[in-house]
Amino acid sequence: MVGLNSEVVISRSPEETEELGFQLGKQLPNRSVVCFFGDLGAGKTTFIKGLARGAGGIDPDEVNSPTFVYLNIYEGQLPIYHFDLYRLKDVQEFIRMGLDEYLNGEGICCLEWSERIEGHLPPKTIRVEICHVDQSKREVRILQ
Repeated sequence: MVGLNSEVVISRSPEETEELGFQLGKQLPNRSVVCFFGDLGAGKTTFIKGLARGAGGIDPDEVNSPTFVYLNIYEGQLPIYHFDLYRLKDVQEFIRMGLDEYLNGEGICCLEWSERIEGHLPPKTIRVEICHVDQSKREVRILQ
């Protein structure tokens, strides 16, 4: 079972990465903010597919990276707000677009590339770090 402040978990496939997300998603309370750290292609969106299924009962096929729109909203038992802030210039742009309002609202926020707004995140943000080990393996660490 994946828990908060877990040791490093090794994922050997995208399916295992998605399952880790599912296990975490089942444990998340409403209004959770989860930030994802990892290189391009590390598996952040794959993890979020599982998290959305576990937390909101959302079909993983509906989940895709919002790279060009900053935010995708998935409606389920709990709404999931999936941010990709890769193209964001700074926290002021985040605020100007009104995206900061989601951080304190109903549902669960999942933020990829959240280092762009690091100083603006709520204190109880959960951090998920995903690192390439090799072509198929990933190290996943969950911290609160």
